[in-house]
Amino acid sequence: MKLEDFFYVVGERVESAAVKLSGAFRELLFPSPRELPPDFRLLRRLVKKSITIHEFLSLKLQLVFLAYLLLNLLILLLIRSIPLLMLTALVYFLYIHRLLWRNYYFFIDFKPYRYFYYGLSLIAFLAFVGYTVLRRLTHVVYYYYAYLIVIFAVVLLFRQMFRAKYGRDWTYGVVEEIKGDLVRVFVHDDIAANVKPGYYWVDKVGDLKEGRIVKLLVEERLMKGAVPRKIMEVYLGDQSSQSSTEPKAESDSNSSR
Repeated sequence: MKLEDFFYVVGERVESAAVKLSGAFRELLFPSPRELPPDFRLLRRLVKKSITIHEFLSLKLQLVFLAYLLLNLLILLLIRSIPLLMLTALVYFLYIHRLLWRNYYFFIDFKPYRYFYYGLSLIAFLAFVGYTVLRRLTHVVYYYYAYLIVIFAVVLLFRQMFRAKYGRDWTYGVVEEIKGDLVRVFVHDDIAANVKPGYYWVDKVGDLKEGRIVKLLVEERLMKGAVPRKIMEVYLGDQSSQSSTEPKAESDSNSSR
């Protein structure tokens, strides 16, 4: 092979590698939403009951965040390394960022979940780094108590900010069963209304049919989340509990990135 041909081949391969690396880096920072739903093979083995893709995503976000907290706690107890905390946070943030955006179309309401996990993850990272710095500066226990109070106050402030931006006292449900004057509705995980997924009994209103989507007023309970209390509106479209309970028009208005 001539020297010119050799350098030409090398140049082509370097250019090809650079394009692929650039594409991979762009996909890492700005992941494209997938069109087909994820399979959740591992989670399906752990969760025996039938739940929706939205619930699987919510569960996975919770487990990933919990794993991040536990890993940081181990780093604090064993190593107390700020660079390691930063490296762990970088990997975690990239992963949760990709998890959210890749599954953009499969969240019933995407924006509250993005805001909640971005914000809470940032608070957790700053809390662990701040505690590590504090341990290096002083060993007076009262400073640690004060620091924990500050972190607790920040979490409460974030909770209020989240509720002010996305919080609401209603959610959607699907009528699954009607017994006399009572209606059994299925409600998806709704972080904006602070409602856990499951079945709830509420009073029947009007001429209801199984499969109808209903708008439910929720009541907040201290430290226990909210529960649906009564039906506010009834929508004409029929659905199952395994599909989105958000009416089409309102769902579309919330889908802009």
